[in-house]
Amino acid sequence: MYPPGTLQRIGRCPLCRASLVRRVRILSWLLPLLGLLATATPSLAQSAATTTEPYATLDRQGVTYRGPVSATEKNDADGTAIIGMILPLKGPQQLEGKLLLAAAQLAIEEEQSLGPLADGRHLELLARDESGPWGQASSEILKLIEQDHALVILTSANGTSAHLAEQIANKISIPILTLSSDPSTTQANVPWLFRLGPSDADQARAFCQRIYSDLGLKRVLLIVQMDHDGRIGGAEFEKVTKELNVPAPLRFVRTDSPTNLESFREILRTDEPDAIVFWTDAPAADELLPLVRGTRPSTPVFLCRKAAQLDARGTHTESAAESKQQAQSSGELFTVDLAEQGQVSTQTKFQPLYFAQTGTYAGLGANEIYVAVHMIAAAVRSTGANRILLRDYFANEGKSRRTEDNVPFDPAGNSLQDFTIVTLQEPCLAKP
Repeated sequence: MYPPGTLQRIGRCPLCRASLVRRVRILSWLLPLLGLLATATPSLAQSAATTTEPYATLDRQGVTYRGPVSATEKNDADGTAIIGMILPLKGPQQLEGKLLLAAAQLAIEEEQSLGPLADGRHLELLARDESGPWGQASSEILKLIEQDHALVILTSANGTSAHLAEQIANKISIPILTLSSDPSTTQANVPWLFRLGPSDADQARAFCQRIYSDLGLKRVLLIVQMDHDGRIGGAEFEKVTKELNVPAPLRFVRTDSPTNLESFREILRTDEPDAIVFWTDAPAADELLPLVRGTRPSTPVFLCRKAAQLDARGTHTESAAESKQQAQSSGELFTVDLAEQGQVSTQTKFQPLYFAQTGTYAGLGANEIYVAVHMIAAAVRSTGANRILLRDYFANEGKSRRTEDNVPFDPAGNSLQDFTIVTLQEPCLAKP
């Protein structure tokens, strides 16, 4: 009860009257809610005491991969030891696949001439097509494993195919060797993938060192292709420029539009870049290089490995001083390749044989895959037809083992070979 006279005072005071109305409204909301909670309490206690089965459960036996095992479960095809390859055999990249396959076939023929393996098996090479709609590469990789019983799979420079092969290998336990330069392929800690060449990050650091430090250039035009590899490589180059605190490159995105080429010509004329960096595939580089030479004939050009892999002009390792003189005088082409002592020389028997078979000189990719097939064959002769032992051979327990046939890898699957800036030059070998 209120004291005498309180209600009269509240009625005369507008503020007090409003406060009382708010309190009454709050009580009107709380009372029904308290009643609802009181009636629900027994039901909550009862449900807590009763255990109900979920409407669905995950089959924890469905994932059977438990890491590397000591033996290959499935026997390989009788009489053969298959080296599988996933290459672009159709579509716009089919020239790349054709030239890589020719180099691999030369290598396997040389291995077959050495005789069978210790168990009597014969080495064979089998290639499947990675081109086509999304998902075809995965299907073809599975066919190499399940139908063809490949012991190891060698992929092209296509980063998407490398990632698909990596995911499959991590479940099925088969070693993958790849020409892809995508650094993320070996950052997932998958113990079955090994990268043969330098990563995009390695190439970006080498390019930036030569462009900004050795040559002292500032205005750089970065040409990227809007596919997986172009985006990754371009981002790595821009990342290194930020780390070095140098001027950011002007970025040009290559598309299939005719107006895109006109924009490219205009950029070359108006921006006058001191150096041009290509992070594209080989067909795109071949299309744009004539425009560069027609507009900026003296500008040095740096090609990523994928852009230069079909280039058949040979390589020459040079010092920074030689590079500066060459770049300032005649718009040389540069890329990243093996240090000189590890290169496949253009004077070896491989170049004449390759030219006789294809009518062209072996480019960087052909050289690389030729060496890779020989390395795989040496591994199979050492371990036998066993996928697990092959993986252990390539991994070598993280130790750096340098032999004539085996390319060492670090524990993450990165190549431990020495790479450096090289100049692409005319072939040393005269045409027959």
